[in-house]
Amino acid sequence: MEAVIRFCVNRPVTTAMIWSALCVFGLISLQKLKINLLPELEYPKASILTSYQNASPEEIENLITKPLTDAVGTVPGIEKISSESSEGSSIITVQFSNRTKIDYAIIEIRERIDLVRDILPQDATRPIVTRFDPSKASFQEIVFFPKGDFDPKELRSFIEENVKIHIERIEGLASVQLSGGHKKEIRIKIDSEKMNAYGLSPLDVKRAIIATNINVPAGSLPVGNKDLLIRTVGEFDSIDDLKTSIVGANQQGISIPLSSFSDVEEGYRERTGIARYNGKDCVIVYLFKEPGKNSVEISEEVNKHLKQINEKFGKEITANIVYDESKFIKDSVSGVSGSLISGALLAFLVLIFLLKNVKSPIILLIVIPASLLTTFLFFYLFEISLNMMSLGGLALGIGMLFDTSNVIFSAIERNMTKGQTIEKASVNGTLEVAGSVVSATLTTVIVFLPIIFLKSVIGIVFSEMALAITISLITSLISSITIIPMFSSILYDKKIDIPFLNRAVFEYSEKLNDHLLRSYEKKLNQYLNNPRSLIIIIAVLLVFSLQFLWVVPKEFIPKVDTGEFSIALTLENGTKLESTAEWVNKLENTILETQKVESIISRIGYEEEQIAGKKGGNSGTNTAKIRVLLKEDSKIDTSEYIEEIRKKIPSNENIQITFENSGDIISSLVSSDSNKLILEIQGEDLKILNELGKNIKNKIEKIRGLKDIKESISDTTTEFSLNFDSIKYSNSNLNNEYLSAYLRLANHGSVVTRIKLNGKNTDVRMSFRKQDVNSVDKILNMKIRTPTGGLVQISQIGKIEEKTSPSSILRSGNVRINQITADIEPSGINDSIANVEEIVRNTTPPEGYKIQLTGEKENIEESFSDLTFTFILATLLIFMLLASQFESLKYSLIMICTIPLIFIGLFPALFLFGKSLNVSSFMGLVLLLGVVVDNAVLYYEYVNILSQNNTPLKTVIVESGKIVLKPILMNNSTTILGLLPIMLELQKGTEFQSPMAVVVIFGLCASFFFSLYLIPFLFYFLLKNRRP
Repeated sequence: MEAVIRFCVNRPVTTAMIWSALCVFGLISLQKLKINLLPELEYPKASILTSYQNASPEEIENLITKPLTDAVGTVPGIEKISSESSEGSSIITVQFSNRTKIDYAIIEIRERIDLVRDILPQDATRPIVTRFDPSKASFQEIVFFPKGDFDPKELRSFIEENVKIHIERIEGLASVQLSGGHKKEIRIKIDSEKMNAYGLSPLDVKRAIIATNINVPAGSLPVGNKDLLIRTVGEFDSIDDLKTSIVGANQQGISIPLSSFSDVEEGYRERTGIARYNGKDCVIVYLFKEPGKNSVEISEEVNKHLKQINEKFGKEITANIVYDESKFIKDSVSGVSGSLISGALLAFLVLIFLLKNVKSPIILLIVIPASLLTTFLFFYLFEISLNMMSLGGLALGIGMLFDTSNVIFSAIERNMTKGQTIEKASVNGTLEVAGSVVSATLTTVIVFLPIIFLKSVIGIVFSEMALAITISLITSLISSITIIPMFSSILYDKKIDIPFLNRAVFEYSEKLNDHLLRSYEKKLNQYLNNPRSLIIIIAVLLVFSLQFLWVVPKEFIPKVDTGEFSIALTLENGTKLESTAEWVNKLENTILETQKVESIISRIGYEEEQIAGKKGGNSGTNTAKIRVLLKEDSKIDTSEYIEEIRKKIPSNENIQITFENSGDIISSLVSSDSNKLILEIQGEDLKILNELGKNIKNKIEKIRGLKDIKESISDTTTEFSLNFDSIKYSNSNLNNEYLSAYLRLANHGSVVTRIKLNGKNTDVRMSFRKQDVNSVDKILNMKIRTPTGGLVQISQIGKIEEKTSPSSILRSGNVRINQITADIEPSGINDSIANVEEIVRNTTPPEGYKIQLTGEKENIEESFSDLTFTFILATLLIFMLLASQFESLKYSLIMICTIPLIFIGLFPALFLFGKSLNVSSFMGLVLLLGVVVDNAVLYYEYVNILSQNNTPLKTVIVESGKIVLKPILMNNSTTILGLLPIMLELQKGTEFQSPMAVVVIFGLCASFFFSLYLIPFLFYFLLKNRRP
């Protein structure tokens, strides 16, 4: 190391050029770095989605969910399988262990599904297997309104034909989806009596249309020396072609055209969903990006295209971007960057004050940017994006970047006061403390090593923060050891005076420094003579501080208030879309009346292409989801505003309204169960599950701090069950599959084919006339054409019964569950969970039934268990490193004694600042481990140096303390001030790191103050029996 330092001092131009090159490469790398919200996450979870329209939940469970669950249950690496069977859809979620290669696991799932595909209902859609990834939600949403005399019913078609195609060309977009408006289709309305008179069934008609509307290759024909292809052309070119298409023949062999018993017309699909923006009907365009693509860059391209669209179609439509993830990303990254810069500025100013000169800070103006730019070079090489975690790591570490420089500056100045030349002082001062600064850097870096053992999402999220801090500290170490002695040998020979600073700042700093040294020396001698008082003070404060551990709230992820929340509305099953829309309109008006809202986006019902029950969407015309964005200048807490709205909504036992403070993108990406209490009651009998659920729910509703309590089985749906006489059924040559397909087509209709109109494929939907199937009596009187050609009236072979069943059936593994969910207020999370646990303990379920608590409680337990392991392992690694460096277990134990001191400031600070103990604050605790021992390491270095002169032990102890007081004060001051903007949340995007900053600042303050006395005493106690 000495050779390197001497090289830098003797060859300043070469050293400057090397670092200049690194800075240039760093600037180039910075321009190329991606900007994301969080590091790219790989979730070990897959979903299997299957649709089977109009099937009841129990049919879905028996015919689809169970066979698929049994088939995929043997795939290696599965930890848990859960499922939801609801009307018309099945969704199975497969959770794998964290070490599972999800891509290979999905291939195996698809192979297992293929083995049972033939036993699934014929009309069920092919099961779709997708990787679970909440970041794949739409990153941008655009609302479109008709303008002037433009027909609102034509809006969706206009956007599909003119706007969607334009936007889909943007590179990086995976898909563009629409919601709301009216969708065109061609409708075939069958007169069932006329059709029966012709001796046809709807299934015959469907098959005939499909067989006709197709172009089929028919081989080739030799013509001369060529073979020319032959095609049979039958595709419909117009609605008239469809009307005149032949679908059968009567007994006399006369062809029967479709129009002879059907009305064929172009119209609009019956709406199952409505989209609204601020109370007005609209069409919403959802944009989804490809994995790994940059949201900010794509968003900028979308904005350019949207400007062109507005210029081209400004007379017909108007467009507004109502949601843009890139804005949150840019605000968050900008906020963290701003905190980094302001923190660095504060640290720089305090150094001017403490160093009492401008030469050293000028050198720091070179060292710190060089360190940061080199860090960005390594970001590029390691493919680390600029995100909240990597930049958060830099913001947290910006104060620590000064630490190595501070120690080296102090050592160089001390050697200069001994009369050494500037060049010699620069080299000797740097060498004097080189061991301690390397050790200090390694102890800070090594605490992040255990994070590599955390394979959970938390480990992945915080690994980039750890890597950012590690890279920045190592580059800071190298730059300080090479740049500082080089520039010190040049600048310290120059006279740089600023009269104002000399008079107003440096003189006061000198007086304050002298006062601190005298006070410290006096107090240290006092404690060395009477250590009992020091031990009692530390012990009492430590015990007192630990009491706050029980009152500090505990949660999984710190909440980030972005001024956004959502309302989920569920009316009675079977409620028509129009009735649901009326209720949504009332809610919208209530919210808009407060004058505090920027926008309201409402999705009522569902899109027919959307798989019902899919998480994040609505599952029926009785459901709606409203997303509310508050005005930025409203200056109101989102949780408080939710309570304000909740009080204004009249209660109605037939309507379920739940609020979700869902504006926190980070929480939704890291965990979908954040701040949710989930209670699972396991068993098979739905009646027993329902009774147990109601009993527990009634008790939970009395607990303060729990809101929007829901029970999965309490939601029921009324359905008509068609029961057949088995003998009459078989005598009619009918089977259940044929009859269900017949009735489904007659009642709900079916898309039988597509026709290209005006260059665009349009669905052709066939069904019976509404007046033929709009009552139970008409369905019973319906005559069905049997496969043998006969006619059978439904009332002759069966009867219809009305019954009630759950709207959805949940399963965990192979057992049914009744799930009770509730939102937990962060301030009362400890008491709420404890009260629910007591209810569970006092409830004795019947044999074969089980009750367990999951959700936020499970998240807290798992994450705290992982992070406790990280804390213990990091402490052990620090001890091992110190013991290896100093070849002493006793000295290493003394240095480790600084760690318990952090708890004196940690828990009271979290309580006073209203912060919770969460994964962020826990990571701050881990970070502290590597920082607080640095003071003891530096102190030990000087005890060793001064002990070589046969100086009396007590003098060595006191003088070592006086020497390290200034560098320790500088190190801790720069770290604390560097974190201050984050702790105070002065910028957007720093809310997530704020608990971490509180822990580091106050833990460091406590450890810094008490270690100045405890560490000298422990060394004095250990060494006094070894020396005269």
